[in-house]
Amino acid sequence: MTAYLAHPLLVFLSVWGVTVTLYLAGVSAGTFPAPQALLGGVLLLNVVAFCLGYLTWSLFQALTPQRNEPPSIPARPLALRRMRQALAFTLLMGVAALALELYRVALLAAHFQIDWLYLVTHPSLYRLRLVLFIGSDVFQASSVVMLLSLTSALFSLGLVLLGASLYLDPTRWKYVYLAAFLLVSLVIGVLHLSRYEVTTNILYVVLAYCFLHARDYAADARDRRSLLAENARAGPARPARAFSTPYIKLLIPVATVALLFLIVELLLHKSAAYDPDNRLQGFFFHLYWYLASPLAALNEFLATFTGDHSLGRNTFFPFYKWLCRFHLATEVEVSIYGEKLFLPYLANTYTYLRTFYEDFGLCGVALGPYLFGTILAALRRYAGRSFAGLNLFLVLLVAILLSFYNFFLTSNQVYLQILFGFLFFRFEMKTTDELPQRA
Repeated sequence: MTAYLAHPLLVFLSVWGVTVTLYLAGVSAGTFPAPQALLGGVLLLNVVAFCLGYLTWSLFQALTPQRNEPPSIPARPLALRRMRQALAFTLLMGVAALALELYRVALLAAHFQIDWLYLVTHPSLYRLRLVLFIGSDVFQASSVVMLLSLTSALFSLGLVLLGASLYLDPTRWKYVYLAAFLLVSLVIGVLHLSRYEVTTNILYVVLAYCFLHARDYAADARDRRSLLAENARAGPARPARAFSTPYIKLLIPVATVALLFLIVELLLHKSAAYDPDNRLQGFFFHLYWYLASPLAALNEFLATFTGDHSLGRNTFFPFYKWLCRFHLATEVEVSIYGEKLFLPYLANTYTYLRTFYEDFGLCGVALGPYLFGTILAALRRYAGRSFAGLNLFLVLLVAILLSFYNFFLTSNQVYLQILFGFLFFRFEMKTTDELPQRA
């Protein structure tokens, strides 16, 4: 199971297989209009391009002579002491991000001249004002927004490290950090009344654990095959290492996401927007809508697109914002929460394919997934020995997991997370057998 979750090609095919199936079920039931031929061509091109990118690199790698051991990384080993120090620092950054979020609530109340207590006790009004406040500030370089991006990026790095700690750390300290990180994540999610950022952070924890578990399992199997070939006549091979997967470690973070979904539902009553026969039916249809409606929205976008391509403005949006701030590019009106459609219910996400198509047409639809597949295939081996590589690999893997929903790489925070990984977290990842206590 862990090997499946850590394999980019299997994850990509599963995500798109499930979402296309749900979308077609909605078309069959009359929930969505019939898809046009261009949508089918775009989806097929997306799948073929990603598979070609992934398999091309894998083929080149297979043709290159490889050592049995992964390459050594010129970096400090990730000892338990260093891991705990880094976890403590990134947790502190999460607390700082939470404090900044609370300060932004005060700024929000002052901006709209609303009593802050009234604002936080009326979730629908609070959510509406928050969306307007963030949207109006998208091209501004305010100190609060910049500090939030910095602290949130470091906190997300800590969640990748937390996933590694859950697998590598044999002591109970990992559960202390797990509880603290999940509590901070949950409170931030409630303050946002949004599940997206918390879901991505929990994915970092789960996927980091799964990747390292799959890495060690594959290395053990490879070593046993090698010993069996060398010592076939010398006696029985050594027994396999016990690779139990304590799924309770992974269920706790997943339960946190489920709890956040429940809290947001209780506060905003999102299921009521779908005219359900009862609350439970509405909640499950709400989840179905999140999975299937992006393809229906993409179908509508393709049918109405005028052909005026943005030439990278959406794909490289964080860089475009900085160009605008230095007056090197012209600002255009951008909705960071997506254009709203009613199909017949509200939909404002269009999969990551809209970003590529709106910027570069069919060339973007072919090149974007191809590059994702190629880079992920190239990073798999490197990610097993380098924490910075693991962080980059997981960012792109999460982008693939959420590709059915939107384009993940549109925030400064994501790029800062990658940058900080290479600047400040250049650790060599050891297996559980090699992990030093001190360094």
